[in-house]
Amino acid sequence: MAAFTNLWNSEKGVLAIALIIACTVLCALGKVTADAWISYSQWIFGIYVSGKTIQGAASAFAARPAQPTQAASTGPAVAVVNNPPTA
Repeated sequence: MAAFTNLWNSEKGVLAIALIIACTVLCALGKVTADAWISYSQWIFGIYVSGKTIQGAASAFAARPAQPTQAASTGPAVAVVNNPPTA
C-alpha cells in the first residue's frame, strides 16, 4: 500500500498516471489502437522507472560523506637504490 502512496505523492508518479489515463481515454474513443496504447504505456513506465533510478542514485551519491584523500602508501618512505651488479 505504501507504494501507491509514494506514487501519488511524487510529481513523476502523478504525471505518469495522468498520461496513461489520457491514452486510455483516447483508446476507448477509438483514436488510438490497442497496440499503440501498449507501446505508449511501456514507454511511460520505462521513463518513470529510469527517472526514479537516476534520482535514487543521485540521492545516494549526494548523501555519501566526503572521504579524505590519503597518500598512496601509509608506511614509511623507502628509498630504492638501483646498484648495478659488480662483475
